[in-house]
Amino acid sequence: MKVNFSYDFTLTFPESVRDHRYCLRIVPYENAIQSCSRLDILVNANTAFEQGRDGFANRFVYGTIAKPHKSLTAHIEGELELSPYVYCDEEPPALYNAPSPLVGFCALMQAFLDETTLPVSTFRKAVVLTQKIREHFTLIENTKAEGLESFLLYKEGLRNDFSHLLIALLRHVNIPARLCHGFIEGENKMHTWVEAWMDGDWRGFDPIKGIVIHDEPYVKLAHGRDFSECAIYKGSYIGKRQHILKITGQIGREEQ
Repeated sequence: MKVNFSYDFTLTFPESVRDHRYCLRIVPYENAIQSCSRLDILVNANTAFEQGRDGFANRFVYGTIAKPHKSLTAHIEGELELSPYVYCDEEPPALYNAPSPLVGFCALMQAFLDETTLPVSTFRKAVVLTQKIREHFTLIENTKAEGLESFLLYKEGLRNDFSHLLIALLRHVNIPARLCHGFIEGENKMHTWVEAWMDGDWRGFDPIKGIVIHDEPYVKLAHGRDFSECAIYKGSYIGKRQHILKITGQIGREEQ
């Protein structure tokens, strides 16, 4: 399947900042099921930048803006070839089967599992947990609550909360799992989902929609053990530590 994608990243500051060193994980990932045939990147009206890869093979754009500025913008567009969401790579699955900074296990999660009858097969366990999270939790765009315990207590949270909870539950039943973020068809906001290792492959599960990902257009930008390891933006600058991050985008299938 061929898809076109286009999205914009905007970081704005209330006052000018300078000596801004930035790293943006906003370039589509490349793997066995996702390859990029065309890519155009524009940062702050043709400001020079470099590209690289981190330890998870996530692609990123980085650079420094020395002069005073009140915004950092990036526009990326291109074309991707997507295949059904089942693949393997060279990363050891065991890397994704241990607690990570934002994903631990707590008593509320055990209670959630105790109320759940899990099938025997690994795949069916992941399906049941994905669907149960979709049924029992509400997605909200803004919340002051932080962490999985608040998510479990109030039954509502952000996109990352859905994926982090599924990852925690899968790891607890010995299924390696990692968080992915990117764009999906029909939404102009960033989305997160989960890849789980089973039967020698990574499979995609979306607890926000409650589905197993197969041939739906999911454009992955990055993955990590949790969102702290694949954050979209990281940087440092001289100026007030306040900023607003906005990311919008769209993907569309090419007519065959």
